[in-house]
Amino acid sequence: FSLCRYYAICCQPLVYRNKMTPLRIAVMLGGCWVIPTFISFLPIMQGWNSIGIIDLIQQRQFNKASNSTYCIFMVNKPYAITCSVVAFYIPFLLMVLAYYRIYVTAREHARQIRVLQRAGAPTDDRQHHPDQHSTHRMKTETKAAKTLCIIMGCFCLCWAPFFITNIVDPFINYTVPGKLWTAFLWLGYINSGLNPFLYAFLNKSFRRAFLIILCCGDERYRRPSILGQTVPCSTTTINGSTHVLR
Repeated sequence: FSLCRYYAICCQPLVYRNKMTPLRIAVMLGGCWVIPTFISFLPIMQGWNSIGIIDLIQQRQFNKASNSTYCIFMVNKPYAITCSVVAFYIPFLLMVLAYYRIYVTAREHARQIRVLQRAGAPTDDRQHHPDQHSTHRMKTETKAAKTLCIIMGCFCLCWAPFFITNIVDPFINYTVPGKLWTAFLWLGYINSGLNPFLYAFLNKSFRRAFLIILCCGDERYRRPSILGQTVPCSTTTINGSTHVLR
């Protein structure tokens, strides 16, 4: 969702506010819950993942050595492919395409800024401010793109082993060791635990918000422009985001 928002702001800034309505945001957030329900909860509750391999599951559930049964979760080939493609491979492909588009747009912005700078710095104050705003926006977009790249990169690296194994295992007669399965699964869980730290470390706004939440709204971590009025300031809107100018 964050990548889609940044892609729209970076590549379609003029129409972003018109397209990204509250209803569309609600639909996107709802899709984040509905899609996982249809690819995981519903099929598993209906037993679609075990069609054709019920006998194999029953054999592995019973351990002759200890004369006891275990909870075994296995998936057939159609479910393994469908679940992995919808949950990981399609989002991964969309992320690659979106980042490529963002990269091309960022390079074009940088080229335009260099052309303006080579043309000479204008002496008129009213003409000089837009160039400063463009440079500031370019730096902000570049930093945001790097932040998203690191976060999405960690997501792909942490979950790729699990989803690759999830597709390969049914085609090799379910011979992947259980400990390896557990390690790949926990690697994916670790990614969820890393996200708050990645956001806080890479993004000043997130870091400030986390400090305010953890410190029960301590005023020391709020923006200086909010606390003090000694420095005159004004606000401007760039791509739908409000920035404070001093």
